[in-house]
Amino acid sequence: MIHDYDDMFAGHVEQADKRQANADYMADILWKYVQPKSVIDVGCGMGFFLKSCADRDATIKGVDGEWMKDKETVIPKKTYRYADLNDPLKSTKRYDMAVSIEVGEHLRPRRSPTFVEDLCKLSDIVLFSAGVPGQGGAGHINLRYQSDWAKKFANQGYACYDPIRRRMAEWQRAFPWLMQNVLLYIKDGTPIDPLLDEHRISPRASSYLIAMHYQTRMTRMQRKVDALKAELAEKTALLEGKTPEPESE
Repeated sequence: MIHDYDDMFAGHVEQADKRQANADYMADILWKYVQPKSVIDVGCGMGFFLKSCADRDATIKGVDGEWMKDKETVIPKKTYRYADLNDPLKSTKRYDMAVSIEVGEHLRPRRSPTFVEDLCKLSDIVLFSAGVPGQGGAGHINLRYQSDWAKKFANQGYACYDPIRRRMAEWQRAFPWLMQNVLLYIKDGTPIDPLLDEHRISPRASSYLIAMHYQTRMTRMQRKVDALKAELAEKTALLEGKTPEPESE
């Protein structure tokens, strides 16, 4: 990782109860279709989703940057492995499921294809989400629409399934990025629950935005633009020795 995430981490601590509740709710949905006995979470942060998996009797492994070594976590530190996620992951072990939730947007853009390759080397089942353009957030340097990632998984022979987003959207406490971005990728030929098959979608069908969240981000951005315009007008007027006229409503 190449960003100072202290402020982001402080937000995660402050929202710990809600983040754990979101992880639990997402796991409840997922376990209707797959019941992994071993799970690795790449970019696991404090480990909320891994705790949900451990509570469902899965063995867990978390991977994140050195910055997490001295941070508070909700899973034992002995389950962690520390690595720079911008570099290829070195692992020969396979898991029943690999997970990466809202991590890809923090990585260097050129890392995207090999990051997907690394996740696919870890498991035939990958739960994945990453930030989309306009989503905002700390250290978001690689924002891509869901279909871009879905095509990268398709190149590895993984089909896209969408059993979680609509169910998350029904829940009032759900984070908008989980309603919007979380997809399940499964290697072609892997036996799956027949109930899951109806949720298979094409990569291009994977891209959509939560209107409420998107509009909130756009409103904030417009306010920043308006404030910068006003500041520029004021400074220009001072340089020219004039009093700026107020903008009309």
